Amino acid sequence: MSASVVLSRHGAQQPAQQQQQLLHQQAALPAVRPCMLIEDEVHGVIELPSHIQEIVEHPLFQRLKKVHQLGLVPWVLEPHANQKRYDHCLGTYKSAQDHMRAIERNTKLKAKLPNWCRMAVEIAALLHDIGHGPFSHVWESVCQQQFDHEENALHCVDRIFKDARHTELVALRDEGCGRGVQLIKALILGDTEYLKFPMMGYAYIFDIVHNNRCGLDVDKWDYLRRDNKRLKLLSPAEMDFDKVFLKARISLDGQRIEYRYEDYHRIYALFEARGRLHVEAYQHPRNVAAEQIFADLVQRLAPQLVDLRSNDAGWLNLDDEHVLELIQNDPMAAYFREPKRVVELHFFNRSDAKVATVCRIIEAPGKAMKPDNAFAFYGSKRKKRPINRCLTATSFNKCFQLD
Repeated sequence: MSASVVLSRHGAQQPAQQQQQLLHQQAALPAVRPCMLIEDEVHGVIELPSHIQEIVEHPLFQRLKKVHQLGLVPWVLEPHANQKRYDHCLGTYKSAQDHMRAIERNTKLKAKLPNWCRMAVEIAALLHDIGHGPFSHVWESVCQQQFDHEENALHCVDRIFKDARHTELVALRDEGCGRGVQLIKALILGDTEYLKFPMMGYAYIFDIVHNNRCGLDVDKWDYLRRDNKRLKLLSPAEMDFDKVFLKARISLDGQRIEYRYEDYHRIYALFEARGRLHVEAYQHPRNVAAEQIFADLVQRLAPQLVDLRSNDAGWLNLDDEHVLELIQNDPMAAYFREPKRVVELHFFNRSDAKVATVCRIIEAPGKAMKPDNAFAFYGSKRKKRPINRCLTATSFNKCFQLD
């Protein structure tokens, strides 16, 4: 009887017994985990290497799929604006990659950023919002501003790295007395003082994720694009600030990220866009009124949630769906589920129990954008276009009848 044959990948015929031996040898080799590909509405396809995939698959990160990016906005103003913190965190990770590639391409530096630092920047971008409570920033109102999502993120980082199995993540945790994890936390906080070691020649990375020096960072770069894509409030011309990040470079001493003088007006455009979104969505009077109703409901019906933090056992279950289940049967919950029942009045009647008053002052974009000396610039100063800084705050003084 002739021996049976199979085709190898090169097309040559091999005896079945030899093929079986090859299959056993291949099975003994460690499996190579393919990259995860995620389709994103802002960035297209985002490629996640295996160590990032492990973080994304962690329950603490998966929880962000149940936390709305814009809080109650989908209920009150725009149903389509229902994107999640999960999407924004992945987008910020991709934005950090794009920004780092750009500044390195635009800079002639001999010393390259060490790989562990690069990974720390990318992971900090990915995890910068992992500590958010239900409905994102609305939870800060529920907790009467006693909740800090960045501080709350630090325990999440520790938990993820405690559970880490991938060699890249284990190295960030264990090598150099845990310097990698320490750097990730410092980048999330935007605080170099958090580090126990100096960033010799690489301090510019603190301008990437959470830029406390001038406010330009990849967090804003992603959420402004992402939120406006759903809200459709600003035109492409008003969102023309990508070059701020794609044409930036690293200073010669490695301490700062420098921006082109010719992009000065685009920097202001970014802060104008941010201001418009605050006025017309984030802090819209109807949205603020709904937040007040929501905060009162949670404080009254589920006060035990207010003190819950990421190091508590119940944190994983603290998401939007869980909170809504706890308050949905209260009559007041109807007012953010049915926003048409919240009617603006042209006079104030604070004696009425079913009245929500909204008094809010929103900082002008010209104030939100720091003075010029907070930025580092390069190129020809003659290309710097003048801007007309708006310094007048937007104020709301509204009264709503809960019909």
